[in-house]
Amino acid sequence: MPAFTRPYLPYLALAAVMLLFAILPDSWQSMLRYTRSAIENGAYWRLFSGHLLHSNGWHLLMNLAGLLLAMLLHGRYFSPATLTMHWMAGALMISVALYLFSPAISVYVGLSGLLHCMLTTGAVYDIRQRQRGGALLLVALIGKVVWEQWQGPDAALAELINANVAIDAHLYGVLSGLCIALGYAVATKLKRYTPHN
Repeated sequence: MPAFTRPYLPYLALAAVMLLFAILPDSWQSMLRYTRSAIENGAYWRLFSGHLLHSNGWHLLMNLAGLLLAMLLHGRYFSPATLTMHWMAGALMISVALYLFSPAISVYVGLSGLLHCMLTTGAVYDIRQRQRGGALLLVALIGKVVWEQWQGPDAALAELINANVAIDAHLYGVLSGLCIALGYAVATKLKRYTPHN
């Protein structure tokens, strides 16, 4: 496999898992979606698996498009292992924040929260690399979640995906992305200055 394709493998694998989850029987999907009551009873895998399910085909297609955008913008920045750790951390932080701070959300599915996390992390890395678009993307993401918190979810989008738009997940995604980017920057700096024997 050509070396230049290696950074994109996690994105392709994530897309494949999302497509696989979409064709699972409803009874299997019901055991994977983020459900507050199930998590309270110890089904902690739902903190991760809920991000990979979707309410309908339109929801899935939009999130696949968002994943493609994240891959094209920032796929070259991180190794597959680092990227996977970022995603696992982001999914966990978003789900825990939903559980702690958004009790009205009893069921959650979709990658949009994690996409906001991915794009935020990438935008901060753009800024660190002195890429002009990074600051614009970060401002746009922050502006988007502030607007959503002020105006509420988009009714037309909710009708299209046949589900409520979980704008809190978008907010927590941006906040998680900022935390991950900060943690990554600190870890990278510490590694750079750690003496090697």
